[in-house]
Amino acid sequence: MHRGLVLSLLGACAVPAAEPTMQPPSAPAPVATAPASTTTLAPDERLALGGGVTVHFSSVVVEQIAASPDGSYPAGSGVTLALIFEGVGAPVSREISLLSPGYESVREAWFDRYRVRVVDVLDPTRAPRLVVVAEQVTDRVRPGEPLAVRAARGRDVDLETARMTFLGHSTRHIDAGESPPLMVAVEYHVLRAAPERLETNVGTDDERPRRWRWRDYLFTIDAHAYDAWMQLSIARLELEPVPR
Repeated sequence: MHRGLVLSLLGACAVPAAEPTMQPPSAPAPVATAPASTTTLAPDERLALGGGVTVHFSSVVVEQIAASPDGSYPAGSGVTLALIFEGVGAPVSREISLLSPGYESVREAWFDRYRVRVVDVLDPTRAPRLVVVAEQVTDRVRPGEPLAVRAARGRDVDLETARMTFLGHSTRHIDAGESPPLMVAVEYHVLRAAPERLETNVGTDDERPRRWRWRDYLFTIDAHAYDAWMQLSIARLELEPVPR
């Protein structure tokens, strides 16, 4: 009866293996933070994140997972739901899944500079309420050395929470006497989400540092060969609670 669910969950939990990259000299040191405060959301209740952006939840589903006869995957249970971000453009839906041991859960969703983590789902079968932590990215860099990575065109870079594929460089039309800007095209791959492509202008040769952001990552180009490779320093930015 639950074969369809089992197959879909197994497919979702399979994470493609990332291609090898240069090993960093050191990883950012873990940061001790105070416990974040939680907010409990009722159905149809919207939580204001900032800049006119709100988040609410819908489509709560509770399922049981039957074990496979050969023991290749265990019996378990799961709660899935959708976080809906509104306020900038069309509404955006992000899938959340809280699964039992043996399956990989997706407990957080991002929208622009905001992260919403689902801590718990209370009474999911009758009157679901969501316990969440809402945070926003700051300009403060976390303590510790940034990750040093050489990103080759068409290859993957392993991030802590995602994979990034460097797609290439480009430029755009400029007037005579102007310096051409460098455009960087990358694609981010996150568990159980569609690839997210980003093309950004990191400035001209006269502009330093050349950098861009994605979620709480700060990418700085230390050196590059046009449309071939980039030497990157990758730092993490601190998060803080969304003001209430």
